[in-house]
Amino acid sequence: MTGIRPGCLRLQGRVDQVGNCRYRRTLLECFGGQGLIRSRLVRHKDAMGQRKSMVKKRKPMSPRGAQRTMARNTNRAPGRWRQWIGVAIVLLAMALLYLPALGHGFTNWDDDRQVTANPVIRDLSPEGLKQIASSFTVSLYQPLTSLVFALQYHFFELAPRAYHTVNVLLHLANTLLVYFLVRSLSQRIGIALIVCALFAIHPLQVEAVAWVSSLGILLSSTFYLGALIVYLAYTRSGKVYHLVLVGGLFLLALLAKSSAATLPLMLVVIDLYLARRPVRRAVLEKVPFLLLSIAFGVIAVLARGGAGHLQDFAQRYSLLQRACIICYSGLWYVGKLFYPANLSVFYPFPTKTNGWLPVSFYLAPLILVGVAVGIWYSGRYRRPLACAALFMVASLALVIQVVPISELMVCDRYAYIPCIGLFSLVAALVLRMRPRRLAWRGASLVCLAVVLVLLGHATFQRIAVWKDSLTLWNDVISKRTDLWVAYLNRGLAQFRAGRHEASIADFDAALRLNPQSDVALNNRGGCYTYLGQWQAALRDFDAAIQVNPQPDHFINRGVAKRKMGDATGALDDFNTIIAGDSRNVRALTERADTYRTVRDWNRAIADYEAVLRWYPGHARSAFWLGVLLTETGASERAVTLLQRAIDLGYRDLGSAYLFLGLAHQRLGQREPAIMALRKSQQQGDSRATAELRKLQ
Repeated sequence: MTGIRPGCLRLQGRVDQVGNCRYRRTLLECFGGQGLIRSRLVRHKDAMGQRKSMVKKRKPMSPRGAQRTMARNTNRAPGRWRQWIGVAIVLLAMALLYLPALGHGFTNWDDDRQVTANPVIRDLSPEGLKQIASSFTVSLYQPLTSLVFALQYHFFELAPRAYHTVNVLLHLANTLLVYFLVRSLSQRIGIALIVCALFAIHPLQVEAVAWVSSLGILLSSTFYLGALIVYLAYTRSGKVYHLVLVGGLFLLALLAKSSAATLPLMLVVIDLYLARRPVRRAVLEKVPFLLLSIAFGVIAVLARGGAGHLQDFAQRYSLLQRACIICYSGLWYVGKLFYPANLSVFYPFPTKTNGWLPVSFYLAPLILVGVAVGIWYSGRYRRPLACAALFMVASLALVIQVVPISELMVCDRYAYIPCIGLFSLVAALVLRMRPRRLAWRGASLVCLAVVLVLLGHATFQRIAVWKDSLTLWNDVISKRTDLWVAYLNRGLAQFRAGRHEASIADFDAALRLNPQSDVALNNRGGCYTYLGQWQAALRDFDAAIQVNPQPDHFINRGVAKRKMGDATGALDDFNTIIAGDSRNVRALTERADTYRTVRDWNRAIADYEAVLRWYPGHARSAFWLGVLLTETGASERAVTLLQRAIDLGYRDLGSAYLFLGLAHQRLGQREPAIMALRKSQQQGDSRATAELRKLQ
């Protein structure tokens, strides 16, 4: 956020009049490329305001001077090439640094809800697109992000490498956009390169890049940065189509993630930095953007509130304590950008001791006041310092817990855009403090390189933490052993890895820290169900329902009852949920499975059809409905459904191709039947061999 001093122009021959005097202004280079104005008084030639010219006539250029001018113009091209070489080095270093992330898998930190177990992204038909446009995945309205996930699933299914590759490519693109943005603001290539390098390799950025579910932040940032760059073009050109393009990019950023609603504040910061005039016009230009922000902000609050994510601070903290938490959150990002140590994926709100927060929270407002006073009395540096601070505050406005939206006080990924303001200030200071002597200048560059190498090493280590769910939660627990959520999620990871005893141990640890955790009780009950310890499972499910009667707890208890042979009790649990939510896809599917178990095929078919009516991309329902229709003689429709299940990636492809072959066989279609049965055989289903013998 530094560069040519806002409000000052590069004036060589322009004359301004103040009172009875005229001044000629000459731009001088200063801090971060800013200008100090040196004035020279010019006397009046007469009372009518004619002035005496102080511009000397230029002498004809000598041949030697012409040669020197041509040489200078010729040497400009290598300068431009050097800046692009610098950008290429930064991008290459970042790509190599994040190369190990391409081999990582999914985690159970929202990756399951957004990708691996998200039925919304399974279907790109018109109905599926309508579902994407109206769904609230992980309690967020981000249809553009869901659409990108759907496209990734369509082409790559659940191959983690593809999802991580898209994230890394978006980070590369955003790094390049940051370079263009800072160069346009500062008019200094050196500042832009330093900011670009810090943005690319800082450890605090790892969560936004190495985490599959953070695609929304990366995608939204791409359009967000593009909007800022185009807005700077608009401030220079004044062309309306530039402003319209800003609005389009802003809308795309909001559709990717609603946190982009801070863009109007950022545009105001840019106006302040550039000292745009007239103020009234600059304010009126922001009205459409502000209305968009309000609309998407209301949608975000409704989505969070509907999922119970909004936290009631009034019951936990006093007004003073809430203000201290907000101030501390803002300072936390500044501190981690300067010293990125002990990073984690989970930063809970502080616990009170005898009704008091830790001392550091009460000091946070005082520190902020001190910083504000220092900026105010910083003289000619006031504007760049203030704009850098406002850049960070404006982009953090929605995530510093002014409106508490989760149990996390701060998150690494929220610093993705705000860091640009602070990095710009740091880069300007580095160039300002650079010594004039060549030896000391080389030493300063070496120090900068050492800092970048240290940051890169920390980033490389942080990337390894995101390899899978176990490495992620092991890292959290290694730093804090009092977080029951960490044990809960590691227990889930242990369960999916087949370590059921270790999983139960983690759930036990979570319950020791939080005995009222219905989620831990429910998950431990699931482990007991898998191990066949039915009574222990039912005991945990009953306890979970008593603490919090969530639909999943009833459904899991119903599944346990069905496996114990109590179909009636299972149907009672499923009916309880469906009575309150007729579109609960999991309850409908489990009830259909229960009807199928007791051979009540008509009711099972009705439930599977209801699931597919609401969720056309549900592969499991498509498969079992196809199987039942094959058994009841509706083979032609069964072929369509079984093929849909295969296209949707049903996990048991051997069985899907087997029943597809049987459906073709009952329709008298011998060749398609043989082809499907052979595919089933290739998937390792031994039943296909016997059916092939019958056809041959």
